[in-house]
Amino acid sequence: MYQASSLSIVVTAILAIWVLGLTYEGVREWKFAYAADSVEQRWDLPTDILIVSSVFLGATVTYWISIDLGHGAVIASGLVGVFAAVLVKPYAVPAYCGAFVGMSSSALLDWPGLMLAGVIAGVVFVLGKHVFNGFGGKLGTIAFAGAVFAALITGSPLLSSPVPGWDVGRLLVMYCIFGAVLTFVISVWFGQGPVLASAIVALAAGVLLPSLHGVESGALLAIGVTSATYAGMSGTNRFEKAYWMVLAGLLCALIIMYTSPFMGGAGGKLGTTAFGAVIGIRGLIVIGARVQRLLGLRDPDDAVPES
Repeated sequence: MYQASSLSIVVTAILAIWVLGLTYEGVREWKFAYAADSVEQRWDLPTDILIVSSVFLGATVTYWISIDLGHGAVIASGLVGVFAAVLVKPYAVPAYCGAFVGMSSSALLDWPGLMLAGVIAGVVFVLGKHVFNGFGGKLGTIAFAGAVFAALITGSPLLSSPVPGWDVGRLLVMYCIFGAVLTFVISVWFGQGPVLASAIVALAAGVLLPSLHGVESGALLAIGVTSATYAGMSGTNRFEKAYWMVLAGLLCALIIMYTSPFMGGAGGKLGTTAFGAVIGIRGLIVIGARVQRLLGLRDPDDAVPES
């Protein structure tokens, strides 16, 4: 009982500090998002139409592989990500965003609802293309918005799952940390880019973990790794070092565990989890740098970049 209580206190403290960083960085990002952009830079109609189409196709193909062919959401999105990165590289990012929409549960969205979600996510992608760039999980957040709005429009209730126990939670933390770090390393150190890196790691998790840990536990662990790979998609303009992905993976695991009862079944929830994790970490980095400068522990000219 004492151990469980102590663990709850530690987890609560970690999440409270994360919320502080998340709030700070969210406000700061919106302040600078459009400061240097002109209207001409924001809108490019032919390209934007292709972007929306890519999101839509990524969603429908992933849903087809996941539901109709029965391969599951993790493997389906991983396959679409790999093929998009190899075959249609200029539009791999929006296609992978669509793949997250296609991870939606058939209990939440049927085919018409899924297609509506794909269109909504495509429009949101275009509207938000100059905001929060370089943060892993942005694509999933866009997908989540599309899936949730589509569910609201169609009247489909969001799903709920119980909070996993720490017997699985410990493995979830370990695998999430590994997934986030490995994705960042493949993307940045080996120059393979975020889409291919995330898709490869998620696909491997979807294939291997259910066979190693059983179908039920393995599926949850694969979902966790998939979310962590989205955190690992972050750019070096936000995180220069891979060690920040250790914290990102930890946060992904905790958020996945404690948000299990809420807003389930919507594609993009895993990306939203990663998005919140990395924004919170980035906010804490900036807060820490400013406190160090105020205390004279950091050179005033050695500032954390604003973008």
